[in-house]
Amino acid sequence: TIVSRSVFNKNARIILCKRYFWKGEQFSTCPDCQVHHETEEQFFDRISLGNTEYRGLLESLCFLPNSPTLFNLGTGQGTLSACFKFDVQDNMESIMDVARKSAMVQKWGGGVGYYFGNLRPYQTPISTTHGGAMGPVGKPSEGIRSGVLHHYHSVSMLITQAGKRDGAQMGILPATHPDIREFIHVKDIDPQSLSTFNISVSLQDGFMEKVRNELGSEERKLFIEMVHSAWKTGDPGCYFVTTAEKDNPTPWLGELTGTNPCGEVPLLDNEPCNLGSINLGKFVHGQDVDLEGIRKTAKVATRYLDEVLDNNIFPDPAIDKIARKTRKLGLGVMGWADMLALLEIPYESDRAVDLAAEVMEAIQTAATEESEFMGQEKGLAPALDVFFDEDSLPWKRRNATVTCIAPTGTISILAGASSGCEPHYAITWERTMGDGTKLKETIPVLGELEERGSTFIPQTAHDISPRTQIRHQAAFQRFTDLAVSKTVNLPETATPDDVFSTYMLAWEEGCKGVT
Repeated sequence: TIVSRSVFNKNARIILCKRYFWKGEQFSTCPDCQVHHETEEQFFDRISLGNTEYRGLLESLCFLPNSPTLFNLGTGQGTLSACFKFDVQDNMESIMDVARKSAMVQKWGGGVGYYFGNLRPYQTPISTTHGGAMGPVGKPSEGIRSGVLHHYHSVSMLITQAGKRDGAQMGILPATHPDIREFIHVKDIDPQSLSTFNISVSLQDGFMEKVRNELGSEERKLFIEMVHSAWKTGDPGCYFVTTAEKDNPTPWLGELTGTNPCGEVPLLDNEPCNLGSINLGKFVHGQDVDLEGIRKTAKVATRYLDEVLDNNIFPDPAIDKIARKTRKLGLGVMGWADMLALLEIPYESDRAVDLAAEVMEAIQTAATEESEFMGQEKGLAPALDVFFDEDSLPWKRRNATVTCIAPTGTISILAGASSGCEPHYAITWERTMGDGTKLKETIPVLGELEERGSTFIPQTAHDISPRTQIRHQAAFQRFTDLAVSKTVNLPETATPDDVFSTYMLAWEEGCKGVT
């Protein structure tokens, strides 16, 4: 069958040609980019695992998996997962081994999170060399920027120049670490010097309670420093580890000490996760939401992601071992702002927040049911099989987790959808890709609204209060196994107090992180 008309828009086709289509002399020359690569038809053949139901779902753009699956599935090389996390131990062997694993992950388009809490502080004596440790970030307050984080940034920059896409990394340090102030301020002066990194501080409930209730406490003083740095540069964010740990489905395997680069996937050491997103804008019919269609899509997508995991190639045996043991999946959404716009519901409204919970509950329930069915059909995740408990739902699954909300940066462009659970960024804007390519973008559903004669104009990110943005995040989080990636956009007039109240509200509302 020859596809006579592309299912992708112009910007999507540009990105597909540059990053996603499998290239090689065995393919014909693309008339758009003049490069030998697979056709759109061959692309869908490659990523659908020979399954016509998967093929129909993917070609409809009602669902897409994370980018590494689109890059690498069917090529026989490269990982298919987007998210990984490594705990860096306090010895040279671990520091360098994590660098190696990270490089291989990023080479094939995966993102990496690191937990630095095990590293000794700066200048702690090293008995074997009689020198001093460089610590997580060195001593940037004295101009010494040569910690482990800087080393991993250099590795990522090396990979970025020859890899599939820009490096994406997360560094997490607990608030109790002796070097925490150096970490908080590491991006204050020149944030671009660590452009591959987001950073977050790991905060326990006891810490946050003192921030809220004890005005003169050291915890509150540290939190205010975090807030001022975030007000300047956007970093650090918060990782509410106590909240995340409450949902840890396998605490006997370890703690969820950190997350992937955008914070939506708390993970064990060496653990990956397969992500995918449902395009919610495709499920609006008139003024109605097709919840049954969303449920059916969630079930097929869950089965697809599980099968992708069976076909996954990991760059290290330790990653492979934990991936097969927990079988974590993260099914989420994109096109949330599109759905609201098509329904003519303002993002800043109680109706929108209530609908977020209703839609995500439908996805969570359907994905869980499918994972339970696959558990009976194919076998439970080995990590859960050991602790099988008839009265506890997660233990009957094939997958330790089934849902998360990713930012869907590039796959939302491919799908012609708004990103994740975010509001529309602007009515029109220009996006600059890593290679300098500029893409002119507009709200995807504006044309459809105009065709029906609607005068509804969607609210954009800087017109929506931080409180409402957190309420949306919290509504999705209530029905999500893992976490929710949400960037709270603030106007230029925002003050550090606005950041303080936003971070505090996110914790109080049960979010697992915030930036």
